[in-house]
Amino acid sequence: MSRRTHVNLEDDRVTGQYASWVKQAIDLIAPKDLYLIAGRATAKTSDIIAERSQTICRDMPHSKQVFVSDTYVNALKNITPTLIEGWNRKGWIEGKHYVTDSKPPSHFKKCYKPVESFKHTIYTYLGNLFTIGSLDQPSGLAGDSFQHRYGDEARLLKKAKLDKLTPALRGEYAQFGTSVFYRGNTFTTDMPNILLGDDEWILSMEKNMNLDQVKNALQVGLVLNEIKLEVLAAVQIKDYAKVENLKKQLVKWTMHWVRARKDLTFFYVVSSFVNVDILTDGFFADSLKALGIEEFKSAILSLKINLKKGEKFYGNLGEHHFYDDGVITSYYDKFAIGEEIEESSLALRYIDHNAKLEAGVDFGDMCSMISGQPRGNYLYGLKAFHTLAPENEKHLGKQFRDFYKYHKVKVLDMYYDRSGNANAKTKRDWASALQRAIEFDENGISTGWTVNLMSLGQGTIYHVEEFNFAKELMGETTQGLLKLKIDKFLCKCLKSSLELTKIKMKTDAKGTRTLHKDKSSESLPLYLRPMYSTNYSDAFKYWIYRMDFVEQVNTHSQYSGMDPSVGG
Repeated sequence: MSRRTHVNLEDDRVTGQYASWVKQAIDLIAPKDLYLIAGRATAKTSDIIAERSQTICRDMPHSKQVFVSDTYVNALKNITPTLIEGWNRKGWIEGKHYVTDSKPPSHFKKCYKPVESFKHTIYTYLGNLFTIGSLDQPSGLAGDSFQHRYGDEARLLKKAKLDKLTPALRGEYAQFGTSVFYRGNTFTTDMPNILLGDDEWILSMEKNMNLDQVKNALQVGLVLNEIKLEVLAAVQIKDYAKVENLKKQLVKWTMHWVRARKDLTFFYVVSSFVNVDILTDGFFADSLKALGIEEFKSAILSLKINLKKGEKFYGNLGEHHFYDDGVITSYYDKFAIGEEIEESSLALRYIDHNAKLEAGVDFGDMCSMISGQPRGNYLYGLKAFHTLAPENEKHLGKQFRDFYKYHKVKVLDMYYDRSGNANAKTKRDWASALQRAIEFDENGISTGWTVNLMSLGQGTIYHVEEFNFAKELMGETTQGLLKLKIDKFLCKCLKSSLELTKIKMKTDAKGTRTLHKDKSSESLPLYLRPMYSTNYSDAFKYWIYRMDFVEQVNTHSQYSGMDPSVGG
């Protein structure tokens, strides 16, 4: 860590600030557009975006700015609180320097444009209005005008949605056009992981960077910082005559610095080792052990990783199987920034509240549930739930009840692993336990739900059978078979699990090769399994691999000897 100096020319305040070398480089270059790919634990939001946004607010007082996220839930629960925490550490106090979701105090400067609603906004004492926006409803933002745009976790932001918002970077050139940051962008992220379906658009921003201009801006910034260090030394010895002389040099070199940065794009990729002094060796050793080598490469080392289509168990899975407009964002208008958010099926766009629900469930030390509903020609995956030991099926049942408590037809058809019926005669089997946890609350009072156990008597679903059926379902080649649609946000862990699941070939003693699902990821630490293991894919398997669907593609070997009514 080393020091960068900040000088306020108006009142001679001089401060020394300590930061990682990449943070210093960003501050010294201070580009119009910043695109940073950095490993985990590099304080992208709480340090880099927090201080850069403060700088932009000072450079463009009265401006309107927008902070975009993939969903309102992520923005309100995670990203915005982290940004505010960073502001607080850097000296901004709520009520004095900013307010959230409310009209600002009268002594705050005014935004250049009258504000009609303060819902999901942050207002600063400099007159800056930050709108917190969600890309699942980009049209609501596109009609406004902003002078700067921010986004964290850029790998989750779809380029097509961002492009719809780009025209909103406009307005009041006469007032703000002299600022380098006018109509600029600030985006940070971990390395996009295509195995998880991340969008790689940020990687294409490198071509917009003029490396010579970046070097020039950095060199001028270093000269400017040296002058500030001299000011700091002069202030400390109270040599105010020297301070006045140095101010003239500051003005001169500041002008050079502004010109050097005009329309500048800075793209950079850095690993978590940038913060090694703070994180220590133990962080990296623990991360490698917990994440495994592949995820460690992406999340910590910021290296690109790839999985060839031929290695994927769900080879026909594509982006068209996921939808990103499944949440009615107006539902969240009643929640303020930092408030506890009640997630509910009332916010779902593609649900029929007057029809029964379905679910696929996988049991174990991680219990996974995919809830959904067939509607028209589609099979919708609406919401995913999971628990990790020591939590169990009782907690899973409560998650389901809480989310769907306003659902009108309280009937659930539940498909599950045949092991879920183990010990059914003693009424201690997992399936029956989850059934009771949904039909009755913690006090044994009926909830009004009826859970139909759809997998009684079911045989083993072999990996090759699942593979062939999923290929047909996702390939959409069987006439009359429902098409798959999964909410990419509310089923985020399912999406990741399906995209990461690999094929594993085995050879028996006779030399016969057979296809299997690679289940090695289920030995990961519990907290990593929801995103990176095959557990969720198994819950998905039980949801889709049922008699009436399988018969349509003639892969019904697992139902031999079963009552035809079972699982229908």
